[in-house]
Amino acid sequence: MDVLLVEKDPLIRDQVKVGLQQFPEFQVVVGSGHAGINEMRGRHFDCVFLGVDPRQKDTVKLLHHLRSFDTTTELFVLTAPRNVRDMAVDKSKYNIHSFVQTPIVVRDLFGLLGRFLERRTERQNTALRKPARGAAQPARS
Repeated sequence: MDVLLVEKDPLIRDQVKVGLQQFPEFQVVVGSGHAGINEMRGRHFDCVFLGVDPRQKDTVKLLHHLRSFDTTTELFVLTAPRNVRDMAVDKSKYNIHSFVQTPIVVRDLFGLLGRFLERRTERQNTALRKPARGAAQPARS
């Protein structure tokens, strides 16, 4: 699974990157600013970790820019605990899957990643079990 990580703070960025790399399923691409978000225009990512601070307008613009051309990729917003409450109204507006509070608590990050992988696997298994539309049904005798 391809994961895009866009975060200004090098400490948080490195913590998330190292956490993601503990799962062999994830291939992490680290981006920066608009150029990082624009990586999504030429490549499919299964999820995005985006650092957003509502007091820093450039990070809010990144969130808006991302959702202006991609509304389906799973989005995890990295932000301080005080911002989660302020951004709660934006959760549905920007289709944010989860908020990851910073500083990173490793156990919480691993739990989030484990649930993400489990949900993804369940969706893939469900899709495999559904018969294709228009597929020939076995003849009844």
